[in-house]
Amino acid sequence: MNSKRWVGISLLFVALLIVSAFKLPASYKLVTKVPLNGGTFTTDNLQNLYVYESNVLKKYNSSGTLLYTHGDKFYGDITLVNAYDPMKVMVFYKDFPVILFLDNTLSQNGNLINPADVGYPLTQLACVSHDNGLWLFDGQNMQLVRFDVNLTQLQKTGNLNQLLGIQLNPSALWEYNNYVYLNDTTEGILMFDNFGTYYKTLPFKGIKHFEVRGDDMFYMQDHKIHVFHMKTITEDVIIQPDELATQCRVEKNLLFEKYMDTVRVYEIK
Repeated sequence: MNSKRWVGISLLFVALLIVSAFKLPASYKLVTKVPLNGGTFTTDNLQNLYVYESNVLKKYNSSGTLLYTHGDKFYGDITLVNAYDPMKVMVFYKDFPVILFLDNTLSQNGNLINPADVGYPLTQLACVSHDNGLWLFDGQNMQLVRFDVNLTQLQKTGNLNQLLGIQLNPSALWEYNNYVYLNDTTEGILMFDNFGTYYKTLPFKGIKHFEVRGDDMFYMQDHKIHVFHMKTITEDVIIQPDELATQCRVEKNLLFEKYMDTVRVYEIK
């Protein structure tokens, strides 16, 4: 797909996107505060909180009680944590790169995965896939590659810069409900099906963190929580409790917000 066609599709998508001025009514009850110590966080669908900074990962329950800690000095700083499956938490270290899977107690679960061993030494991102598979973003060839549980290569997209006529510098990778999301803060969020076929680009630029739950995508921009409804191509803005929060995640009735150097957990009423 050339760049002119891609821009045309993006402009059409923007024209269809209706941003509602209606603020979703919500009240919040502060449940707990968890220190970040300069780090960042993610969550799982059981409402557990994962805070990671440097080479240390900590797991808290929704009440703020520290449950487990994992630290490994051999692989450098943790780049990202994918806790979609709380029984098989993926930890990715970009500098080497290596991938660890941890169980629900943050103990190592299975063998260490080194992308170089399967031909991808310049892996920039990774995420879990369906059927215990794995997606990698190969920075050398600018492509997505999927492996099964035995690390047999199943799919790859080919060079996305050439296919789409853009220059990618992706910052996040996520699979959910048969779609793969590749976030680039300049280009937007690229969507693929679970075979790696390009679908479309959501023109939400400048986003560092996003979350997909059901048919909704949650992200924060300009200190506001946006909820993009993917089926109706409409968007709502939620009033948030902390105006200066910079990251959010929603798990059922709980809102997790990064505010200053803490994660604040709120019950949504």
